[in-house]
Amino acid sequence: MSAAWMRVKRKQSMLLLAMHLLPVIACAAASSQFQPRVESHTRETDYTLGSIARQHITLHVPPGFELDPASLPPPAQNEAIELRDVHWTSSDTDTERVIQLEIDWQIFVAGDTVKTMPLKKLHLEFNREFKHEQQRLTVDVPADKVIVSSLLPARIDAEHVQLYPDAPLPEWSLAGQLWTLAGWLSLLSLGVIYLLWYAGWIQLPQEKRMPFRQAWRAIRTLDVHGQAERLQAMRLMSRAMDQFAGHAVTAENLARVLTTHQVLDPYRIALQQFYQEVQQAFFAGKPLALSMQDLKQLAKKLSRVEVS
Repeated sequence: MSAAWMRVKRKQSMLLLAMHLLPVIACAAASSQFQPRVESHTRETDYTLGSIARQHITLHVPPGFELDPASLPPPAQNEAIELRDVHWTSSDTDTERVIQLEIDWQIFVAGDTVKTMPLKKLHLEFNREFKHEQQRLTVDVPADKVIVSSLLPARIDAEHVQLYPDAPLPEWSLAGQLWTLAGWLSLLSLGVIYLLWYAGWIQLPQEKRMPFRQAWRAIRTLDVHGQAERLQAMRLMSRAMDQFAGHAVTAENLARVLTTHQVLDPYRIALQQFYQEVQQAFFAGKPLALSMQDLKQLAKKLSRVEVS
């Protein structure tokens, strides 16, 4: 009974071991059956001394294998083709790992004619740790070829050495542009003169027929703080109002004047206050309530009636 029991236990142990080893054997068999594939592409033409040729490599390897950076060629110096930059990305599927590798080669040689030059061969190694074992895979990448052109012509003769004659300068007539410039300067001058006149800095002959503008010019020269100057400003404003209306204007007939001259209607309240001050100052002898600044502002507003 014990011997039979031992045979049963031995069979069970062998069955369990076979069940554990089956995935390992299957995976190893799959890896041995998988054949790495390489696809390389490089633009062939349009290179000269110092150009960069970018090689695009697609590698299909078994799952789990990582590219060993030590297997990449190191950046070299003083060679015809030198490695400048390397970078890669990887993506996995159920059956393989796809690695996209890009290598920049710089060309440091060019002859006197157009010729084909090979890039460097690559011996890439991949590592994978499987069941505490280090597995290695080597993939050879054939060298692509590029066509390198010379910086100089294939043949230099006397015709190529001679300099080209200077190109004649285009004919450029200044007459039209000078007339245009003169027109713009004239418009600018007229605009500046108008603005200076509108602001009261210059006086034109037609201003003699503008009593409010004449009064504003005279009031601007008076002292701001003097009582006599304020009375003089009120006289100038009153005289200008009489000249504009064509008769003497007082507080009694101001409403009729405003009805006759509609342009003065926006200043009705200011003119009513002004003539009340005139009546109080000149006939009642009371002190003025209007300041010189108020009189200047009123004269300036009335002067704009004449120029608008």
